Amino acid sequence: MKPVSIGSVVCLVLALAWCEVASAEVFVLSNGGRVVGELLNSDQLPRQTYVIKVQHGGEVTLTAAQVKQILHQRPEELEYEKICPRYGDTIEEQWALAEWCRERYLVDQRKKHLERIIQLDPDHEKARRALGQTLRNGKWMTQKQWMTKQGYRLYRGRYRLPQEIELMERQRKIDTAESEWKKKLSRWRGWLGSDKHAQACREISLIDDPYAVKALAYAMEKDSRQQARVLFVEPLAKIGTPQALQVLAERSLEDPVEEVRLTCLDYLEDTKNPDLVAYYVGKLKSKDNRMVNRAGIALSYVNDPSAVKPLIDALITVHKYKIVKGSPGQMSTTFSNSGAGGLAMGGGAKIVKVPHKNQAVLDALVRLTGGVSFSFDTAAWNYWYTAQRKRGNLDIRRD
Repeated sequence: MKPVSIGSVVCLVLALAWCEVASAEVFVLSNGGRVVGELLNSDQLPRQTYVIKVQHGGEVTLTAAQVKQILHQRPEELEYEKICPRYGDTIEEQWALAEWCRERYLVDQRKKHLERIIQLDPDHEKARRALGQTLRNGKWMTQKQWMTKQGYRLYRGRYRLPQEIELMERQRKIDTAESEWKKKLSRWRGWLGSDKHAQACREISLIDDPYAVKALAYAMEKDSRQQARVLFVEPLAKIGTPQALQVLAERSLEDPVEEVRLTCLDYLEDTKNPDLVAYYVGKLKSKDNRMVNRAGIALSYVNDPSAVKPLIDALITVHKYKIVKGSPGQMSTTFSNSGAGGLAMGGGAKIVKVPHKNQAVLDALVRLTGGVSFSFDTAAWNYWYTAQRKRGNLDIRRD
């Protein structure tokens, strides 16, 4: 049997749409038409033709190119096609058929008959509500129509204002770009120490995209290789956004290796950024004495006179340490989580307060004040500071 033409198939679709078949599939054609029937040559591989039983043994043969998609029909769909012509074009019978479809979860078929009822009776309340419509201001409309009228759009399963959608789309693009940078940087990090080491260094040094900051921050924190972390500092400084500078500030205090911390500070030196100053000044109040001194070093690099008074206040700081329980009559050295030492005597644990003179803080003060020094005499420092403010000799922006 020869394959039929596309034009002939269209006629067959119209003629055989309601015919009875033992089991049926819908063959969606490339031209938009459909053929309903049973596939007889299902075991043919590779597929060249479709031989379809369409009516009491009648057959249609289609080429593989003519068939775009095959939809498998449920038994309820086959039954629907058989009984549909028996219902008249009246409101009562169309409603009965719509209810029959509802009971069998034939959503599209039910909608067709509900819409026909509306055509016959525009004020049919049950059909309107079944179609998801509500009477608003004298007009029947769906939730989508109502929300659209209010200026909302359906986006990601919810109705949202255009401004919210714009923000979400912008964030989606940011997330996508940041994810791409994380993949790239992960690949280049993998090349470090291999035969692609030079290429990796070159690629990393060329990074200047603000969307790469998160990836660089992650690498600065997670990469255990000291030299790799040093390598990530330059692109962060080159990007220079507030987020990039914040990463450098954090690593300048928290990195376990001094070389990495100082490299970060080299790029932050003399940076006129109030947020950086505020960040380091806040760390002068840390419970960890190491952080207090690291913040002093950082403020020395940043060199902002607004940090003078906070530095004076941090010249001597008091930190609490827990004296651990030892054997009676014995004395042992203990360490707090800040790494500072204390003495423990047997007989029970206790908390002690230990004052620390912070040399790095003093060094920062000397630099910021142009060589003035009262050592750790905080009273002398405060007297001098007050006198300088009265004379207007300091560019102080912080109380």
